[in-house]
Amino acid sequence: MIFLAIVLSIAAIARAPGENSLVASIPSSSRRMWIILASLILVHGSMAFLITKNFVPVIDTYTFQRDASKNLVQGIDPFGTTEVDIFGPDSRYYSPGMVVNGRVQVGFQYPPLTLFWALPGYWLGDVRYAYIFAIAISACFLFAMYPNTRSLWISALLLLNPLTFLVETRSWTEPLVLLALCATLYAAVKKRWWLPIALGLFLASKQYNLVALPFVACLIRPFRWKEYWKLVGWALLVAAATLLPFAIWNARALWHDLVLFHLAQPFRQDSLSFAVPYPLLLKIGPAILATFIAWSVKKCMGNPAMFAAGYGASILLFFSTSKQAFSNYYFLIGQAFLLAVAALPALSLWPTSRTNSQTKSE
Repeated sequence: MIFLAIVLSIAAIARAPGENSLVASIPSSSRRMWIILASLILVHGSMAFLITKNFVPVIDTYTFQRDASKNLVQGIDPFGTTEVDIFGPDSRYYSPGMVVNGRVQVGFQYPPLTLFWALPGYWLGDVRYAYIFAIAISACFLFAMYPNTRSLWISALLLLNPLTFLVETRSWTEPLVLLALCATLYAAVKKRWWLPIALGLFLASKQYNLVALPFVACLIRPFRWKEYWKLVGWALLVAAATLLPFAIWNARALWHDLVLFHLAQPFRQDSLSFAVPYPLLLKIGPAILATFIAWSVKKCMGNPAMFAAGYGASILLFFSTSKQAFSNYYFLIGQAFLLAVAALPALSLWPTSRTNSQTKSE
């Protein structure tokens, strides 16, 4: 899926100069396309609901979110507790000292925004329902940027991809990250006043999303440092607002669960990472990532589609050279590339800082 997404991204970027006619106006058949999309969402939702109804995974991502939601409803700080070790004493999933008397020494390892999103699913009977809903909304945002055949195919790939169902039923949180990413791109293209809020929620949806901060430059055209810092500042305030209630409640527990616990997690031999056969990448991976970000930001300023592409490439480099990398991360990477394809026509619609005549005279 990731290979296909990269190929489509390269092909779409190569064709970008000739896309003006494609996005000049919304196709007259867009209403029919919306009906098709609604049908696809209904099919996806029905299938995902049946799977979750008849399958309960043996995985800590599910139990952590279920128990954290229960604790929050009961007025207990979800970041100040411990969790039952469902894997047993021979587990390879935790480092020594992380499990004491059969309990994992962490409360909730995801940002508070994840908990807020999962809570309605918990009230309805299963936290995974929230992620099914997140995929449906993501498909709507993805298609709504430019309601055309290309966007419909990309939405269909999201909704009918077997990996999407795997991610939802395992209660992995990447559907929420994808939703926030889709909302950010939609805001950049259609609703500029949404952008600080959407970007802030995107940054707050996962710890590793901080790698996207340099690519915020891609959302500003013409680029100005003042506009960049203004957008980043407001977005960080929105992200901080999602953390504030729990920071006031128990800042030490929040820091432990969101940061220290992840830093202490062990190297996983079952990771889908090049660091498994080549351990040296654990040391040089960050340098490769920093080099890529420094090079790419300069190249992609002023193009919202490149925000998604740059973010996707960055987390691809990050996870493919890290100590832990699994299919949920690669699901998000592939979808980020495909989202870039859906948003690529934004390049031809955004105003430029100079007219063609000015460019020629120079």
